[in-house]
Amino acid sequence: MELTKLAATSRVLGKSRDCARLRKEGKIPAVYYGKGQESVNISVSAIDVRKVLAPGKRYTLLDLEIDGKAGNAAVIYNYQKNPISQEIEHIDFIKIDEASKVKVRVPVKLNGLPVGVKTQGGTFAQQNRYIQLAAVPTKIPAVLEMDISEFPAPTTFYAKDLKLADGIELACQPRTVIFTITAKSGKKADDAAAADAAAPAAEAK
Repeated sequence: MELTKLAATSRVLGKSRDCARLRKEGKIPAVYYGKGQESVNISVSAIDVRKVLAPGKRYTLLDLEIDGKAGNAAVIYNYQKNPISQEIEHIDFIKIDEASKVKVRVPVKLNGLPVGVKTQGGTFAQQNRYIQLAAVPTKIPAVLEMDISEFPAPTTFYAKDLKLADGIELACQPRTVIFTITAKSGKKADDAAAADAAAPAAEAK
């Protein structure tokens, strides 16, 4: 599998002020771990990480060059941001191999305006913007996209209804709700229907 090199430096796990010092130097504290891999505390360049996390590159396959030594295949499994500055403060890198599946959290992007909202007056709500999947590293999607234009009201769309490519499995509860389209209440629906019926007559005057 093709890997993108990312330089890393080993570090001794210390006090919180040590991590703060690293961040001031433009580095991000991190940890590298996984099956058969003893946890290694490292730091990486914030600039290099921004390139790795560019749109569409969330699960770039990496080779962490720890202290100049390559051969540490990884993906970014999780990261934490400062709630105010939104700067990344810590990263978890997880070890990967080509044959083993990795559990990842992938964004769900819904495209289009559902017919249940556009013409039936329903209300749309996306309940989950991320979904957990299990896939071999080369199959991990950057995003799951789907067109929801034809969905009527009412609709409840579950994780189990997603069409996943071969080699990708759900790693969450099958009945995790992705989105809902709720129908109008009876009175509102009757009022809307009456308004629609009256509109042609008003236009004819």
